[in-house]
Amino acid sequence: MANVNRHQKILEIISANSIATQQELAAQLSRRGFSATQSSVSRDIVKLGLTKLDGFYVAPEDALKVGGPITAIDTAGDNIIVVKTEVGLAQPAALTIDRASMVEIVGTVAGDDTILIAVKNAAAQRLAMKKIVKLFAPSRGRQKGVHKRAERPGVTGIWPR
Repeated sequence: MANVNRHQKILEIISANSIATQQELAAQLSRRGFSATQSSVSRDIVKLGLTKLDGFYVAPEDALKVGGPITAIDTAGDNIIVVKTEVGLAQPAALTIDRASMVEIVGTVAGDDTILIAVKNAAAQRLAMKKIVKLFAPSRGRQKGVHKRAERPGVTGIWPR
């Protein structure tokens, strides 16, 4: 229960303050009555899936609100989806995809601006791509600045204009 409360407090702190280091976060927690060492804060950061944006810690959901992370999505064979993101947003985007628990997806691997997504088969690939686009699209319509590439046999994807 203490970890849950500390995790909630960490999310409050990083949303209200510009926190650049684990030591700063530990100090902020201490000021609010939470006992936290740098190593426990490090574990909390991993558990919460925090990332840095412009040098400061942010929750994965907040990192993704900055202009929409996905710049392109395409296939590579029948079992892989390649997602391109803004620099630094591939890992929080992959975490969001993982948390969506799509049955079509076997796993994700994220770098700095690219996510490789393994899927079960070609049918799962098409469905997963639709779900991913919907997951990151604004509440109505397609994601701003992204359009469906002209359909050609064997070519699918969404690319920036």
